[in-house]
Amino acid sequence: MPLSEHEQKMLDEMERQLYADDPRLARAFTPAKNPRRNGRRIAIGLGGVVVGLGVLVLAVALPAVWLGVIAFLGMLAGAIYAVTAPGSSTQDDGSSGNGGNGGSGPGAPRGDSGGTFMRKLEERWEKRSGDDPRL
Repeated sequence: MPLSEHEQKMLDEMERQLYADDPRLARAFTPAKNPRRNGRRIAIGLGGVVVGLGVLVLAVALPAVWLGVIAFLGMLAGAIYAVTAPGSSTQDDGSSGNGGNGGSGPGAPRGDSGGTFMRKLEERWEKRSGDDPRL
């Protein structure tokens, strides 16, 4: 069911307010662009899978279970390396260690501008539901 024009405007306003209040959180929820596949990364991963497959055949020819396990792990590592995007897990490493700076978390008290938007939304909700305690 599509949103009405009023609902779409409210959603756009909420999105703009989120970007203004907490741009880091807003970036976390934006859809990521398709990561560009690196041909070199795919070739290295594919090479790891092929080498692992060769070692696995060797492990079957020689009754060596431990070598087969190592070959399987090598194939798995090569496939994961080829499929994952570079830098996907190390992108936000520096931003998570902000520790106790006291005022940058989502639950931190904000100035008057952060509270007025939410207060307006709460007032609108209370008026619509008829639970306005001031009436």
